[in-house]
Amino acid sequence: MAYDVFLAYAPNDKDIAALVARRLRALKFKVRFSKKEEDPTFDDKDARDALKSQSMLVIWSDAAVQSDWVRAATAIGHSRPGMLVQTVLDDTVPYDPFTQDRRYDLAGFTSRTTVEGWYQTVEELGRRDGRTDLRSWIDIPKKDEDAKTEWLEAHPDDPLAIHAQSLREKKFAARPAPAAAAAGAAALTASAIGNGRPTNGGPVGIQNTAPASKAAVPTAAAQTPDDGFDFMIPLILAGIAAMFFLGYTWRSEPVSGPAVANLSPVVNTCPVGTVPENLIAPPVLETGPIINDTE
Repeated sequence: MAYDVFLAYAPNDKDIAALVARRLRALKFKVRFSKKEEDPTFDDKDARDALKSQSMLVIWSDAAVQSDWVRAATAIGHSRPGMLVQTVLDDTVPYDPFTQDRRYDLAGFTSRTTVEGWYQTVEELGRRDGRTDLRSWIDIPKKDEDAKTEWLEAHPDDPLAIHAQSLREKKFAARPAPAAAAAGAAALTASAIGNGRPTNGGPVGIQNTAPASKAAVPTAAAQTPDDGFDFMIPLILAGIAAMFFLGYTWRSEPVSGPAVANLSPVVNTCPVGTVPENLIAPPVLETGPIINDTE
């Protein structure tokens, strides 16, 4: 695998090296860095990865000067003109031939503090990789999406812009296609506003135009009821209202007394304190001859 940056550092400087690698990867640099690397021997794989890298970034410190691994890595970086980029964490001065090259000061560089040496390091790495204006991208506030969009539009060929475009395409591709029925309903709804009743028997406000595909959009007959149904609903509602009105108008009047059928008309027609005799006195049987009907 080819890398943009091969990171050379001493094991004692692993924390700052991890921060550098993380920040460079956020800028879409391909960085050769592994937190698990503990072997002090610069082996063949390390040499191949270094030779396949665009740049080598060395982090000088007192521990790095004494590291055989850093010495071997920087020797490869120095052997190819224009490959080595040097930074320093303290007042350490590396040995020859690295004393003559420029070193960017990363003293004080933390996850919350960005120093001038970091801007210069990123700009140098970007220049060697054909990238520009990375300083302005670093200074954009994290939540300023408008500024980010403007920068990406101004640098369409930068890996940051290419990555953002790839994310948008993946997000769009992940959206499920709308169901056929939902698509048909949306199409009919879009053409429904202010069109009046169509001539082919569809409901008011919806044009029953023929769909592009019978499989994608249901026919108008399958989606809407007949015109007669439009008039049935008001008639049913009117009937229910009439029933309530009649029931309220002709409801039984509350009276006191026993629950006797037609008691209200009786009370209204008889004087106060009187009741018709046929309601309270049993019928009188008249006597007559006894007939033997068994013979």
